[in-house]
Amino acid sequence: MGKCKRTPHKSDINANIAKILTLHRVWNGYTQKNIAQCIEVTFQQIQKYERCINRLPGDHLIDICNQKRWDLNLFAVTKPEAIFDEWMKTIDPFEDDSPYPLRISQITRAWEKIDNVGKT
Repeated sequence: MGKCKRTPHKSDINANIAKILTLHRVWNGYTQKNIAQCIEVTFQQIQKYERCINRLPGDHLIDICNQKRWDLNLFAVTKPEAIFDEWMKTIDPFEDDSPYPLRISQITRAWEKIDNVGKT
């Protein structure tokens, strides 16, 4: 039996998971350290997951989703931007003392970095 070959879309899947992890974490006001504590790793490991340096193991993803009560099915979405757009409809980013302008900026910057992985 031949060896399975990696298909190019697998890197897209990993990038989408990284984007959705970042989206959930930042949108909900969690730090990388908060998420790391859920799965007993360092915050540096969460950084590696979010930057697509390391892949997020399935058991870690399930543990995070269970502990934070996040919908695991959202991590299978092929367009993280669609989740972001839907969530944007639920808030008023211009409301006084809203944390969302900063969070939106953080998400956007992180996603730009993910999109540029391996393109230098």
